[in-house]
Amino acid sequence: MDMSNLEHTDSSGRLARTKVVATIGPASEGIIGELIDAGLRTARINFSHGEPDEHRRRVDNIRRIADERGLGIGILADIQGPKLRLGTFPGGKRALHVGEYLILIEGSGEAKPGEAFLNIPGFAATIDVGHCVYLADGQCELVVESVQSGVAKARVLRGGWIGDRKGVHLPDTDLAIRLPTPKDVADIALAREMEVDMIGVSFVGSGADLRAIRKVAPQPLLVAKIERSAALINLEGILEETDGIMVARGDLGVETPLEKLPLIQKDLIEMALKAGKFTITATEMLESMVVAARPTRAEVADVANAVLDGTDAVMLSAETAVGAHPILAVKAMQEIALAMESSERYAKATRVAFHEAEPSFSNGTALAAVQASKALSIQHIVCFTETGNTACQVSRFRPGAAVIALTPHRRTFQALSVMGHVRPVLFERRDNLETMLTDGSQLLVDMGICTTGEQVVMVAGVPPGIARTTNVMKLHHIGEVSSLY
Repeated sequence: MDMSNLEHTDSSGRLARTKVVATIGPASEGIIGELIDAGLRTARINFSHGEPDEHRRRVDNIRRIADERGLGIGILADIQGPKLRLGTFPGGKRALHVGEYLILIEGSGEAKPGEAFLNIPGFAATIDVGHCVYLADGQCELVVESVQSGVAKARVLRGGWIGDRKGVHLPDTDLAIRLPTPKDVADIALAREMEVDMIGVSFVGSGADLRAIRKVAPQPLLVAKIERSAALINLEGILEETDGIMVARGDLGVETPLEKLPLIQKDLIEMALKAGKFTITATEMLESMVVAARPTRAEVADVANAVLDGTDAVMLSAETAVGAHPILAVKAMQEIALAMESSERYAKATRVAFHEAEPSFSNGTALAAVQASKALSIQHIVCFTETGNTACQVSRFRPGAAVIALTPHRRTFQALSVMGHVRPVLFERRDNLETMLTDGSQLLVDMGICTTGEQVVMVAGVPPGIARTTNVMKLHHIGEVSSLY
């Protein structure tokens, strides 16, 4: 196999460690191979659009092309969750003016003048005076001034146009909506049939939401989309239940003040790192490239800041799903990430400390491996992992060394594609650790990842094949006969 196309590199040959997640849609499903060559490492399938047969076709195509390249490309199925919508209006839209009142009614019909329907069952029972209401995805802002007889009367604070079935946000209201929705259940069944690696969970408000999803999706990694103010309040419980989070800045920017969004993003990434969970930063990162062949300077700064914040991955949505330049968008993400990762500022970025909430052998071994690699200027930390947890523990410390994750499981191989600083490699399990070290070293030489005689840090568990038993760190010269005694 030609190994030259396995990873996107800069002119020095260094790998990009921040991963690119790209949404596959009409503009990109025919160029999957080119996107992978440009740097795509996780493919997102948006279940809010498209039919099951489209999703199956795209997933089959991604798997086939990834196998041809010998790469683990993760697939993220992003399920829709509840969609809070307005009803309809005569003529399809209407203007709201500052100071006027709007009567909000449960239902989905066509509104009379001065009214609007909301398709939110039971919202009038939980909404209260003083609660904010955002319509048309945040274009208009209202405040509730009274609630009587099952309807809410709200005054317009920021005017604008609202239209048929536009989005509604009620950030202050504890809505009686629980996950998963019936559509989510059907979509999760389809996702499991296709053996996707990750499920993006929309409308998460608490850890209980994720536990409910886990009951119908026990195997794929869960990615909690942080897009509601309730999720910020309950973040600690969410981090306990999820495998990773998505900083979904679109809806989050409606439910929280826009000027606070950059700090919220930084806090979310930092808290996820401390908890040992991966992060995807998403929404409008290179939005202008839906039509333009080059990003704006502001977009470049946005992606750069997410990388400097320590995100595991940056995500493209419309840019690759329906955009005019999907390959250029992926390349732009890669080039920005590479530039930031090679900077002194990235090297000096504050890193998380020992995971005090989990004083385990695996956590301590991971920290020791990272510290040893730094002290000895070692370029590769090699992890033998069953579930990916070992690589995750090492990655969260954001080492200067590249993390090579050798795993016998295809699902782990694919799922690790989203994790920053980690390069997954398929490697058949051996019966004992000495053989694992010897054969694993030879594989890395054969793949051109390491050179004979190179010093690496090896991290593994004894006995082999048992998940979450990381307890061995070895300083190892590639090519030497391995012995722990």
